Amino acid sequence: MKKTIPEKSEKSNQHFCKVKEQFTGRNLTRFGGSGLIRRFFKRHQIKEKVEQRVTVEGRRKSKYSTGDILLSCLYAMFLGYPRPGQMEILTADRVFQFIGGLASFPVQSTISRFLSSLRVSVARQIADLNFDLLMKLRGNFRGWKSITLDLDSHVTPVYGNQQRAALGYNPKKKGRKSFHPLLCFIGETRDYIGGLFRSGKHHTSYNAVKFLKTIVKKLPSDIERIKLRADGGFFSRDMIEFLIGKSMEFYIVVPIQPWVQKKIGQMRGWRNIGGGVEAAECEYVFKKDVSLRMVIVRQKVKGQSRPRKQLKLLNTGNVKYDYQVILTNGEREPAEVWRYYNKRACCENFIKEGIYGFGLDKVVCHSYAGNYAWFELLMLAYNLMNLFKEEVLNQKKVKNTIHTIRDRLFLIPGRLISSSRQHVLKLQRTWFYRKEYEVALARLC
Repeated sequence: MKKTIPEKSEKSNQHFCKVKEQFTGRNLTRFGGSGLIRRFFKRHQIKEKVEQRVTVEGRRKSKYSTGDILLSCLYAMFLGYPRPGQMEILTADRVFQFIGGLASFPVQSTISRFLSSLRVSVARQIADLNFDLLMKLRGNFRGWKSITLDLDSHVTPVYGNQQRAALGYNPKKKGRKSFHPLLCFIGETRDYIGGLFRSGKHHTSYNAVKFLKTIVKKLPSDIERIKLRADGGFFSRDMIEFLIGKSMEFYIVVPIQPWVQKKIGQMRGWRNIGGGVEAAECEYVFKKDVSLRMVIVRQKVKGQSRPRKQLKLLNTGNVKYDYQVILTNGEREPAEVWRYYNKRACCENFIKEGIYGFGLDKVVCHSYAGNYAWFELLMLAYNLMNLFKEEVLNQKKVKNTIHTIRDRLFLIPGRLISSSRQHVLKLQRTWFYRKEYEVALARLC
């Protein structure tokens, strides 16, 4: 017969230790990894470049130069404080300022006044600086024969009466004013190459052709082929004419309007391309002497689900499909056209990185010019972080998000001490990502 083993008393299992909190620690910081950012900025002379390239006309003498303010904001964006109101923690952290090589950190009111005093020309100066810095750090894309441009836009709702914010297409906050920035990324490297900060009342394709002309004009002459991927918002006659005139290979989604649905209804000879997906193609006569290809891809809707979009002329039978139509002048097979275009989905992730990592979906002041400049500064921070991942962390194909990098390398508890006339930052001995930090530090030293 088994004997029952008496359970230990609750008192014997519990070991309470009283802890008393006191705010008496000195020279402590939670941003012990800021030295990596300082070394990275110093290596590429970010402050010097900002001072040289960004000038604010009519600005009075101040404790902080234009370079001081913009560099401080870049630090804050790297550390996860993308709004001036959130940066107050950095104004009080003297250890962080010492590690980062900052004499002091501007308060919210200083940053807000600075943004309110800006003109649109300052935003363009930051954009030009970002582009030139990208070209330099990428070796001017020397040796590249082709490059892929991914166009996209993003709706930024506002909660006030900011200048040039207006009512327009706003899927998440219907009926609310917004801005509608246009963004262009390089598909192969994930770099932001240019953008346009537009009012929310404008359609996705508004000024897209004019914007694309400036991007193509600035690209290095060594690049022989330029390819473009864009969603249905950029499907327009002007855009297609421009792309054909520039001999650019393009892949643009066609909105499934009634005339497109009629073409799909007449399609025969669907080919299975794997994964339950079928593809076909037909001719699209753009002009009398210009014909393009329309690649149609369909996929069965599983179970009792409904198609992503209810189409009047399609999905009338028992078997229902989701459709995607891609217009192209390329020579790839239909399956390859579909797969190549779908790589553009990474562009959505680039924008998400900007939103969740740098606050791309926020506006910080009433002034349109100030918000435009902030938008370009955010995208400068995005590009610098993208280069930081490659250069310092050796992440080329698979890259961690900015949140992961902050938690592992930047937000490390530390204590600053002075020993033998030398300042030493004491970091946690048992830090889980210590080896990763030490490897990154070795690459910057």
